[in-house]
Formats: sequence, structure tokens, C-alpha cells
Amino acid sequence: MNQFFYATQIYDEKIILPKDEALHALKVLRKKNGDQIRVVDGKGNLYDAYIDSEDIQDCCLSIKSKCKDYGYQSYYIHIGIVPPKSHDRVELFVEKVVEIGVQEISFINAEHSERNNIKLNRIHKCAVSAMKQSLKAYLPQINDIVSMTDFIKSCGNSEKYIAHLNEDENDLLMQSATIGSDYCILIGPEGDFSLTEINESLQFGFEPVSLGANRLRTETAGIASCHILNLVNEKQ
Repeated sequence: MNQFFYATQIYDEKIILPKDEALHALKVLRKKNGDQIRVVDGKGNLYDAYIDSEDIQDCCLSIKSKCKDYGYQSYYIHIGIVPPKSHDRVELFVEKVVEIGVQEISFINAEHSERNNIKLNRIHKCAVSAMKQSLKAYLPQINDIVSMTDFIKSCGNSEKYIAHLNEDENDLLMQSATIGSDYCILIGPEGDFSLTEINESLQFGFEPVSLGANRLRTETAGIASCHILNLVNEKQ
């Protein structure tokens, strides 16, 4: 059963599927009473359950078993990113980092930002879809947009990095990150962070890093940084 469904109404012995999930299970996949499906709650729990009701408005499942901490990762990746102008590119970034593996996403308003708002509802749906498609049980925390200053002052991750273009001698992220840590990496806009923002981040413990020799678009840099940090931890 390589298909996950997502639900938040989960009780001791039963699950209520949301209408859109029930519609997919009952009408698209033609599931019937007694069929078994797998459900995740976005908090690391994976349930095997049986369909008790074919009512799309009230699709009830009986829980057969529960697996806690399904796909748990001992490290933590937090990406703070200045959203690109196109919201489609924002959603592409979210989709891909969820597939690769990320625990937290924050959006930042910087001096060279091309947009100062995001559509959280659409982003949440995109993240849920990517979580299910990649057979994951954890949904990352997604934070609304805040100023660069507020973000760097409040960031509490253990290893903090900023990827920017102003320095040619920055260490590679692959070389700087240690295995099994709690990371945050800042990804700037197409016009890069301002010198003031870079200097301010350094004052709050962020380390400049490079993602490689190629110049990357914002969403590509975010995806690449997520991939690099996961690869670092696959060395174990």
C-alpha cells in the first residue's frame, strides 16, 4: 500500500478522514468498507486502519495499528528563505524540501525582497501533498513571513549559516555542517542579502557558507541546502 492519507481528527480507536481525502480514497481509488489504508497525522504517527464508512462527508476508519516516530530523523533542518517573486516557485521549493526532508521552514522579508507576503494555506496544502507522496509521517513547521532582523535575533538553532554571494572564500556547507546537529540556513533573494544584513547575521552567530561554484536561483539554493544537510547526515 504505497499510498498515504492525511488526517488530524484521530481518536483512540478511530480516524475521521477529511472530505478531500475521503473523496480520493472512495471515488478515485474506489476503496470500500473493510479495505485497509494508511494514514499519517503529520506528527510522526503512521496508522493502519480499515474503512468503516463510505460516506464522503463522514468517512470513519477503525485503527488497526499505530507506528510512532515513523521515519524519525535525529537531526533538525530549518531553512529561512526570502521568497521569490513567483508564488509557484515558492511552492516548488516547499514541495521539494519536504520530499527531501526538512523540519522547519521560515519565510523572511529582506531589503531586496521581491514579495512581502506568502499564501500560507496554499503552502500548507503543498506540504501535505509532498509529505504523502514521499511517504513521510512528519509535516514541517511552516512559519509566516517576518523581517530579517526579527528572524536572526530569535533563531535558536545550534548551527547557523548564511549563504550569500559577497565572499568567494566561504567554506562549503558540506564541509562546515557537523553530523546529527540542529541547523538553520539563510537563503537570500535573487539580489542577495545586503551587506548590512550579512554583517548583522554574523553578529548573531551565523556563519557564511557556500553551496558550490554555481550561482543558484533562490528556490534552487533552498533545495540544494536541504539536500546537502541531509547528505551530511547520511554519512553516518
